[in-house]
Amino acid sequence: MVRTFACMIGRTFVLAVAVGASIALTGACGTGDGDVADSAPATTVFSVSSVRDDHAVRVGVLAIRSAVAANGQYGPIVDYLEDELQRPFELVPLAQDELFEAVADGEIDFVLSNPLSSVQVQRLYDTEFLATIDRVGTGPEFGGLIIVRADSDMETLDDLRGADVTCVAFETAAAGCNFQVMHLREAGIDTSEFARFTETPSQDNIVLAVLTGDVDAGFVRTGQLERMVAEGTLASLDDVRILDRHEGDYPYPHTTPLYPEWPVAALAETDGDVAAAVADALLTIEAGHPALANANAAGFVAPPDYGPLDRLVVELELRSWDAAD
Repeated sequence: MVRTFACMIGRTFVLAVAVGASIALTGACGTGDGDVADSAPATTVFSVSSVRDDHAVRVGVLAIRSAVAANGQYGPIVDYLEDELQRPFELVPLAQDELFEAVADGEIDFVLSNPLSSVQVQRLYDTEFLATIDRVGTGPEFGGLIIVRADSDMETLDDLRGADVTCVAFETAAAGCNFQVMHLREAGIDTSEFARFTETPSQDNIVLAVLTGDVDAGFVRTGQLERMVAEGTLASLDDVRILDRHEGDYPYPHTTPLYPEWPVAALAETDGDVAAAVADALLTIEAGHPALANANAAGFVAPPDYGPLDRLVVELELRSWDAAD
């Protein structure tokens, strides 16, 4: 498999290409945050046409932290597809805007991205969802939290009026922003009623900003708090409270309803036989396969109903809200 790594550190471009081999690049890119599937991309990722394999099947992957992190997390799955289909594959890490452009220009054959981005791409370019990631412990769905400090006097969603609130990214973050915005809209609360609403492109930093009192409330995804406790960056789950907390069969508490996880999609122009083979390979991968470990995946399932995300896009008038259904 050909893997393309590219990022910018200060004003210096760093480029590394690995062909047919796995390599480790330490500290080349990224913010140092843990893998969080719904943070805004922390670095700009550039596809490099001079190193592309024109015969390879190209899989565009949303690079959350950096190109290196995207390759580390999802590269083994692309390697698996290469082995199963017996043809070359190339993982193409892309920042959010670049992903939309790559689809529009036909530069990639498949897309793996967060569900909000994926639904918007589908509305604009008629992609086909083939399979959805089934995460270890949580399955093929996730949700969002609205958190405040444990000692905050904020008790209900109504208390967010006049508050200082932060999220990952207004237009593109799913459980790091727009799941919560939609939940508040349905409760009759608009973000214009906040005293201030800002972007913080790291869910770790959102939690820390809440703890230090830099903001009154923050939006993060399910599992974020538990991950930080496990890593030692959050002392205890008791340090924060979740507003409008819901619990049930899902392993983690959540504020918002649950939505489908990241899908793999084929572009409209992708060869149908190749798309069918990719779908079959993903849906039949055995639990515990080494290719799944870095993605925290138990496997893949048939795509569930993404209709709730379609409705969210239209209601919040996000990028593709006025695209023809």
